[in-house]
Amino acid sequence: MRKIAQFVRSRDFAFYSVFLFILICIRSSVFASYYVPTGSMNPTILEGDFFFTNKLAYRLKVPFTKTSVFEWGVPSRGEMVVFKFPKNERELYTKRVIGIPGDIIEMWGGRLIINGRAIGRRATGTKDGISFYRESLNGREYTIQHITGKGRMTDIPPVMVPEGYIFVMGDNRDNSYDSRVWGCLPLGNVEGELIARWFSFDLKAMRPRFKRIGLI
Repeated sequence: MRKIAQFVRSRDFAFYSVFLFILICIRSSVFASYYVPTGSMNPTILEGDFFFTNKLAYRLKVPFTKTSVFEWGVPSRGEMVVFKFPKNERELYTKRVIGIPGDIIEMWGGRLIINGRAIGRRATGTKDGISFYRESLNGREYTIQHITGKGRMTDIPPVMVPEGYIFVMGDNRDNSYDSRVWGCLPLGNVEGELIARWFSFDLKAMRPRFKRIGLI
């Protein structure tokens, strides 16, 4: 009986070990959940938002690496991606794709210009010293914000996005540490596309924000 019990325990241990390994692989290469602690993507993503990321949006990679098994696409302008920060790959960032390989990105007076064409936007209001705009890029419409009087990142000279890279920016245009500061993002660092907000918690009021749950 003791040998039988030992066999059953060893078999259960092996089963749960394999099951756990599979789950970890899925999180590494297929599907994952993330939490946003900063305001660089305000107002689209707020501090305390939790979201799902599709890691198969662009490729299938070897678990725990940046090596691709198959690739079937690259991020498009306007999409939001999760990526390993190039200067410290233990950190995960979330930004919006602004430029793809070959694009020339510039900004003057807070107005985004891609390949010599100003990207359409319209003002939607001002609150507490923050101006909001609806910006349209590659058929996607989203809200960005500028902080009145800050404007330290409203002008950037023309930058060409090299092959194998993308240019990313935060929707909080005057308070985002992005490609305007540290350069273009290697495509190999992209973890996946942001697809849905599954929970949101107001860190100041200490209560859930159920109205924010849903597709992004």
